[in-house]
Amino acid sequence: MVIQHQVKGYEEFTKLAESLESSGEPIHVLFSGGKTESGESWCPYCVKAEPVVHEALKSASESSHFIHVDVGERAYWKDPNCPFRKDPRTHLVFLPTLLRWKSPQRLDGEKCSNADLVEMLLSDED
Repeated sequence: MVIQHQVKGYEEFTKLAESLESSGEPIHVLFSGGKTESGESWCPYCVKAEPVVHEALKSASESSHFIHVDVGERAYWKDPNCPFRKDPRTHLVFLPTLLRWKSPQRLDGEKCSNADLVEMLLSDED
C-alpha cells in the first residue's frame, strides 16, 4: 500500500517532502484547496479530482509516498505571492495539481479528474 501523508500549508509540505527525498522512493503530490466547514474543498475541480486520485493510488508502487497538500483558503491561494506559486519546485498555476516530486510529470486542473491520466502518472516507474 502506498504510504499516504496529509499536510496543510507550505511549511508542512516542504518539510515533509524534503525529509522523504532521501528515501529514494517515488513521491507523488496532490495540491488541493482547503476544506470548508462542509468538509469539501472550496475548489470544485479538487472535489471532483480527489476520489479519482485516491482510487488510482491502488495501482501506485507500494513503496511510493503520496502527499495530499491542503494549500489553504481561497484568498491565500489567489495571492500572486503565494509560496506554492513562487517556489520553482512546485510552480503551481492551477488547482488541483498532481505531480511526481522532482520530475516534469504533472497533471493540472481538470486533467486530475481523468482516471487514465492519473493512473498513468501514479503507476509509471520513471
